[in-house]
Order: sequence, then structure tokens, then C-alpha cells
Amino acid sequence: MTALDSNAIRFAPNGRVLSSAANTNLPTIPKTVAEAFDNTKPYAGWTDLGYVTEDGCTLTPTLTTSAFNVWQSVAAAKITVTAAGLDFQFALAQWDKDSTELFFGGTWGPKDATTGLTKMSLPSNPALRERAFLILWGDLDVVNGLYVPRAMLSDRDGLSIGKTDPSILNMTFQSLDSSGKLADVVTTADIHGDAPEAP
Repeated sequence: MTALDSNAIRFAPNGRVLSSAANTNLPTIPKTVAEAFDNTKPYAGWTDLGYVTEDGCTLTPTLTTSAFNVWQSVAAAKITVTAAGLDFQFALAQWDKDSTELFFGGTWGPKDATTGLTKMSLPSNPALRERAFLILWGDLDVVNGLYVPRAMLSDRDGLSIGKTDPSILNMTFQSLDSSGKLADVVTTADIHGDAPEAP
């Protein structure tokens, strides 16, 4: 690969955020952008969480280390990893069953035929639920994805309810260990630079 390659500069005008039960296997991701981001074609076993704000998704790998100092040097002799993680944040723009249950951590009950109301009770001692996530993003030619087998909600922004702005559900999730890994990053890009040259 050449040192300077403008084709390796990536933007993400396309994106999808999907969720499923914890440890659901990574689905088959279409190789073309047109198929991967066609919202009319669901991924079997996965729920598309709908519109996401234009900021997209923020992925934050985290690492905590501890330095081991020795008498003979002012520099550390060894650094050990004490914690590793992966946080991801997105804001959902749709107010529906899937997005609100994810944000509030409750479950919608049946619609009351007498009052016409549907109720979600928010427990005072919530039991956080594990979920699997698939975050897809890409430009005109490449599909990228982050597959997280296990994650839990770790933070929520305040929900603003106002006259002119939409009610946005902004959430941060923390990846959990899944047989020695936090997540898989996948791409249709020629990441190794070994694609055959065009004739």
C-alpha cells in the first residue's frame, strides 16, 4: 500500500444501528452499500432501531494501565493492563417501542381498552439487560461494521421535551467480555491492499 492513499479516507453518509438478544450471531452483511443500507430489508433476528441523529455513532476504546516502578529507574519497568473496554454512543430519533424500552429499561404493557393508555413502569431497582448490537456505516463503496455480542446500557443523557426540538434518546453502552473479545470490526474494504489490479 502506498503511503498516501486518498481512497483510504473514509466518510459515513450511510449508517444503521441494530440490536438483538445477547450473543446473537453476527448476521450475513451484504457486500454492496445499496443492499447493506436498504432499510426495507431486515437482518433476520435483528431489530433496526430506526433513525439515528446525524452525529451517527461514537466508538470509544478504553484502556486502564498500571505502571510498575523499580528502584533502579525513574521510568516504569513494566506496564500492565488493568482494564480494557469499548463504549459506543448513539442518539435515537424515533420514539417507538424498541427505542423507548432500550432507553428507559422498562417494558410496555398491553393497551388498556378502557383508558386507551399503554403503560411502561420504571423499576426503582432496574435490572440492566444485556443486548447484542450491530452498527453499520459506510460511504459509496465500502460497508463497515461493529458487532458487539454483549453490551449493557451504561449512561443516558437527559431527555429534553420541548416545543420545537425532537425528543432524542441519547444512550451510551459498554461492551462486555464474550469469550475473550469485546467486539468484531468488519469491513468490505480491501484492507490488506491485495486486490487484483484492473487490466
